[in-house]
Amino acid sequence: MRAVHVSSPEPLIAGSLATWECRIVLRGAPVEGGGCVKIAYDLRGESGYNAFPQATDPAAANFASVTGPDGVELALEGYRSHHNRPPDDSGRQLGDTESYDWRDLLGIYSSLNLHVLAIRIMSGRLEAGDELRATFGDTSGGSPGMTVPGQAKPDWRHWVCVERAAGAPLELLGGDTVIVHPGPPERLVVVAPSIVAPEEEVPVAHVALDACGNPVRRVRVQFPAAAGEADDSPMDGANPLDRIRIEDQRLGLSGQSNPIEVVEEPRYRLFWGEIHGHTCLSDGGQRTPDQFYHWGRDTALLDFAAIADHDFGIALYDPEKHWQMVLDAARDFNESGRFVTLPGWEISHAGEAAGQRYGHKNVYFLDDDPPFFTSSTYGGGRASVDYTHIEELVELLERVRVSFMLVDHTSHMQTDWERFVPEYTRLVEVYSLFGCSEAKDVPVPTGAGRIPEQCTARAGLDRGRMVGFTAGTDSHMGAPAAWRETSFGHGKVPGLTAVWATELTRHAIFDALWHRRTYATRGERILLHTAVNGRMMGEEVLLPQPEAPRRVAIAVASTAPLERIDLIHNGATLASWDGGGNWEFAVEYEHTEPMAGLAAEPDLGYYYARVFQDGGGMAWSSPTWVIRPC
Repeated sequence: MRAVHVSSPEPLIAGSLATWECRIVLRGAPVEGGGCVKIAYDLRGESGYNAFPQATDPAAANFASVTGPDGVELALEGYRSHHNRPPDDSGRQLGDTESYDWRDLLGIYSSLNLHVLAIRIMSGRLEAGDELRATFGDTSGGSPGMTVPGQAKPDWRHWVCVERAAGAPLELLGGDTVIVHPGPPERLVVVAPSIVAPEEEVPVAHVALDACGNPVRRVRVQFPAAAGEADDSPMDGANPLDRIRIEDQRLGLSGQSNPIEVVEEPRYRLFWGEIHGHTCLSDGGQRTPDQFYHWGRDTALLDFAAIADHDFGIALYDPEKHWQMVLDAARDFNESGRFVTLPGWEISHAGEAAGQRYGHKNVYFLDDDPPFFTSSTYGGGRASVDYTHIEELVELLERVRVSFMLVDHTSHMQTDWERFVPEYTRLVEVYSLFGCSEAKDVPVPTGAGRIPEQCTARAGLDRGRMVGFTAGTDSHMGAPAAWRETSFGHGKVPGLTAVWATELTRHAIFDALWHRRTYATRGERILLHTAVNGRMMGEEVLLPQPEAPRRVAIAVASTAPLERIDLIHNGATLASWDGGGNWEFAVEYEHTEPMAGLAAEPDLGYYYARVFQDGGGMAWSSPTWVIRPC
């Protein structure tokens, strides 16, 4: 008889309320009064971040109950164990929580963010062979059931540990898995290349998703060459546009592709990616690096992706082994012309060892085998620290002569623009599941209290920080660009980064990111062109004289009716146009006033476009930078 067995009377459906049972047979020494048996499972992908078991209201959701041997009094408590915030009364420091005790026993097979049901022995004791039956979602008192993760998975792990007396260390008793199935399909996502030449065949893929964004069915098809006679263009002389609509008769769903622009001999192609996501190596749930890339390529239908696991997770116990897992996955999945990967990690706590905080940053590499370094003190002394300040990391990387770039992660932590690394910081993240960090006066801003105005992306631009824009989901469930990222219970749409690159190779994608030929979206594959005096987004324009006019061109093809298009100049909205419910829009705007530079950099200015469409879709072009002659 197994020590731990998990089962459910009915299949568990992602995002539903259901009932399942964990049967535990004690092994080894007794569990004395004051001791505890704990059941833990990964909370990432939950439909509710706070949907941990509760034992106080039998009529409410997430009620759990336990039966045990006669003569033993049990008390139950459900709670969430977070990777960096211990309970106030625990006596533990920030970044040293119970989650690390579980990882001590289980390694990367235990999430750093857990829902826990603690079964405390109040009187009597448990002997070897005694049995406990924990029912999650006990409906006998009127509860509708327990929240099933929104993330479908074939191996949802439940682990059981024991504390054999009050204050005793955790001991692993065993574990089991249960299948979480996707729900019925509700949405058909159709993806086509954004740029095609007239004589090219058009590969189109579609994925049917359930209500929580889990894949139910995947199909790839090839369409004949574009004829060059597509929908009317929004502007005379512009390239033809098209969209492909697919009906999946088997599922009874239909969907329309992103806009497709037909271009004669295109200089650049447009590729879509997600360069900010986490795996089981840090706090990204239980998906491995291989599973992360599988999802990005085959479910999110991305062209490129990058794992950016927190350095504190990679550094725990065996950083060399964990970093090699990241590199091996990036190498194995990198396939020019099909799917591109970039090695990297998230610099989570640079400066904190010296009592300073200046924000999270991500580092990405062109090379296959870059080194790994950490500055994080998380883990309660389990990991060593290689450096303290970001400038020291730059010196370490320069010493080993690898090609790398930095991206500021403003949408989560407080970026200190005074600690900017101009030689290597090329981009800033303006959107993630935490919200929009472009500024505080925008729709869906980053949550209250998370970042002040002086730490937003636009604040960096206004200081003359010449960066382009990216968006990322910041997935914490190992699912890049998941349609419904629920790892924090937000249920927000993903972020995507679009890059203008010559081809789909690692060198070309890295080059496009480095040169800021990028734009950011809230998950929609909006087609966006911008230019100032003929120079595209991310580039620089040197004016012949300060009073020279700036001619700004914007062209948009959307995935839903357009609401508004804004032109942002030096921290303010210079012009705004009503989208009128159209699906295409183009404008040429001449800014004739003598250029006023930024207060922090009087000879520098910038322009970027911001797009709004029905349903909450948004896009932000990278700024085009304008330089006044001295």
